[in-house]
Amino acid sequence: MDRNTLLAIALSLLVLSAWSSWEAAHMPPPDAVEQPAQADKPVPEGAERGDWPGEEPQAEVTRIERQVEDPAAPSSPGRPAAREPEVAVEPWTGGLESELFRVGLDNRGAGITSWKLLEDAYTISAAEDSEPVELVTSNADDGVVLATPLEGLGIGDLRDAVFRVEGGNSERVVFVYERGGVQVRKTLAFDPESYVFDVELEIGNNSGRAIRSDIDVLWPAATVDLNDFREQSLIALANDEVETEMLASVGSGGFLGFFGGGDEGPTKNAGVIDWAGVSNRYFLSVLIPNAKNASVAEVTFLPIVPGERVVTRMAYPGVDIPDGGVVVRNFRAYMGPKVSETLASVQPGLERSIDLGWSWIEPLTRFFHWFLALLYGFIPNYGVAIILVTIIVRVVTFPIMQKQMKSMERMRELQPALKEIQEKHKEDRQRQSEAMMKLYREEGVNPLGGCFPMLLQFPVFIGLFYALQSTIALRHADFALWINDLSAPEELFTLPGIGLPVRLLPVVMGASMFLQQRMTPMTGMDPVQARMMTTVMPIMMTVLFYQFPSGLVLYWMISNFLGIGHQLWVRKQRSQQE
Repeated sequence: MDRNTLLAIALSLLVLSAWSSWEAAHMPPPDAVEQPAQADKPVPEGAERGDWPGEEPQAEVTRIERQVEDPAAPSSPGRPAAREPEVAVEPWTGGLESELFRVGLDNRGAGITSWKLLEDAYTISAAEDSEPVELVTSNADDGVVLATPLEGLGIGDLRDAVFRVEGGNSERVVFVYERGGVQVRKTLAFDPESYVFDVELEIGNNSGRAIRSDIDVLWPAATVDLNDFREQSLIALANDEVETEMLASVGSGGFLGFFGGGDEGPTKNAGVIDWAGVSNRYFLSVLIPNAKNASVAEVTFLPIVPGERVVTRMAYPGVDIPDGGVVVRNFRAYMGPKVSETLASVQPGLERSIDLGWSWIEPLTRFFHWFLALLYGFIPNYGVAIILVTIIVRVVTFPIMQKQMKSMERMRELQPALKEIQEKHKEDRQRQSEAMMKLYREEGVNPLGGCFPMLLQFPVFIGLFYALQSTIALRHADFALWINDLSAPEELFTLPGIGLPVRLLPVVMGASMFLQQRMTPMTGMDPVQARMMTTVMPIMMTVLFYQFPSGLVLYWMISNFLGIGHQLWVRKQRSQQE
């Protein structure tokens, strides 16, 4: 299940808990109380920075043993076979490595096959020997990133075409494909000091006839069983609205038909397209069209294998190219971490790819971003910072919590009187309710006292949830002992033979919730409701939190412990006053 599904279930359970407490105040007391294969393709030896082919492309190119696809052979599902080019071109792969990234290129389809982040902070896991994160997640059968089918040109599907490598230098490469008087030239220019690169697509027509074609660029993606990629989505900023669709729901209708927002067909957005591509929790890979062309673009989220392999297609539909004419489309692309300041400097609005939650919770999420960073400046441990945030939240809400906990204790003490009212008016439910409300007023008890402490935590819980999910600084943030990544579920050890991870934090959190529920007065509840609140709810929340980031579980667990301590303190105070 994706995180939105888990969050929806969590909120449902919390609402159910709050509803049960509210209902209790209006009822009489009862009688009895791995990385994909495509990403593993290495950059060939000798094809590092400074080893691009020169002006004579067949003299110095790095070649691999790879057969040109037979045009008569069956094509992959949903893709027509490419026509044989007029002049056979040898397959080629190359790459560029800077301090920030290592990019792999292929002249079949003229695009990117690999993009690995080389900074120490961006490895797959927190382990010292961990591999760099690979941002190209597509299946090899789906073609390269930035493939341009251009089928309307009448020269085949260029996803399978083998381009000539015309020339370039250590930071630039030019791919060219010619057939029937039509020339397609694709230039990729990289900046070794940035995650941004430029893409230029030029189509020249000397075929003796006018042609009309979509100019489309594809960004394929596939599911990856890694923590960072479990929420991988297709994303676009279309008509000033961020449109996202979970990869697992593209073409599959979403989870149980309503979570995930997917449907059984392509999702299309037309109009002003600022950017589009692939997003996951902490990284972004998008294509940014030239501003003057953005208003005529169209973005489609297409399923290849529903829920497993998909593609974002950006297209300029119906472009006319007269004989002797040339059409040029320019793009920028970004493949790197979701750092708000960096994204905003690349393209205004690109920072909106960071999911900060619903509009009403976004200010609180931003506050937690800022506050966690502030605390980290004093104590360089995000786990300690989360604990401090939990304590500070409790201190700030202390007056309200104090009042409500006193009310809950009074409700527990009024249980005998409530039973007496029930017996006295057991034949008249209306008079029974009126007598109970009168008793509440006389004793100064708030019958909704059990609801407010939980409701008070809703925005804090959601805001911190999104802060933990969207703050890349928390990725691989170490806390203590075996908890070395607060953005992922912790793992004490794995049970041999069955591979089940044993996680201590969710278990302790569930035990603390069970204890807290046992201490909370269950006045007005029938036995079934009471069992659900004291037993079933903690078990369900433990199962739910088992997949949550350890930072979020840590917050909830500490909050439970503080709540238990506060309740014991209030109870002790009342016993001393009597």
